[in-house]
Amino acid sequence: MAEALPIRRSGQGMAWATLVAVGLGWGGAQLLTKISVGTGHDAISLTFWQAMIGTLLFTLAQLATGRPLPLSRRHLVFYAVCGVLGTTLPHTLSYISIRHLSVGVQSLVLATVPMMTLCLALLLREERFEMRRALGLGLGLFAMLAIALPDASLPAGTDAAWILLPVIVSLAYAGENVYIARYKPAGLNALGVMCGLSWAALLMLAPAAAMVGPLVPPTLGVSEAALAGVAVLHVLSYFGFVWLIGRAGSVFAAQVAYVVTASGIGWGMLVLDERHSLWIWAALALVFGGLALVTPRERD
Repeated sequence: MAEALPIRRSGQGMAWATLVAVGLGWGGAQLLTKISVGTGHDAISLTFWQAMIGTLLFTLAQLATGRPLPLSRRHLVFYAVCGVLGTTLPHTLSYISIRHLSVGVQSLVLATVPMMTLCLALLLREERFEMRRALGLGLGLFAMLAIALPDASLPAGTDAAWILLPVIVSLAYAGENVYIARYKPAGLNALGVMCGLSWAALLMLAPAAAMVGPLVPPTLGVSEAALAGVAVLHVLSYFGFVWLIGRAGSVFAAQVAYVVTASGIGWGMLVLDERHSLWIWAALALVFGGLALVTPRERD
């Protein structure tokens, strides 16, 4: 994506405020995800309900533009692949893993999405090898090892094997990023992508959700309200992120990863009284260092 023009001084405050708001929103979504699993609803049903709310909001936004959603065969295949990689698989696994991991640890692992995106892009020769960015990938790997290997890194009773699920989630998001960059049909804007993939995910999830539970939440309590909050925060944060890319450029917008990770850890500590070992703080430093190296430099 082409870089935006330099931000005028008068607009710098708005850009930074949006970056912080988006990061706090996506980090807060991790907290609400933790709360939403509190009543024991299964992961597939939770993903279906979240997808249903998100699809409704994206559809209303699409209708407000007055532009019909393209539905050619090529578009439908594109929506289906993105629906699996961007919603069905990662959201279901996130609801499973968050039952066993803290909000902070899950947020920390998900911060590796930019690194995994670069790794897949290198394998597919979409990006050129650079030693600086390769070092960033190495720091991300060491961060995951710092979380998973030491016995004292996670709270007592937490099986480190659960770390594999958010790692797979990060890989799915990275795969979606690379797939969109490579195969997005010409003329399809970001809203169309999200609206189409949301419908695809919803239609794929409906049969499985109907088999494991009711398609409508049986109660409307705190957990259900948290689930609705996850969907709304995702939509609002996504729109804010897209605006930020257009206003300040993708390099500036990429810094939202720092805020998402820090806010996810902060929300968990503030609301759920989570506490982390020195290994987790070391992993956080490694992830931030890796993100700094992986993020492309500004163009002259």
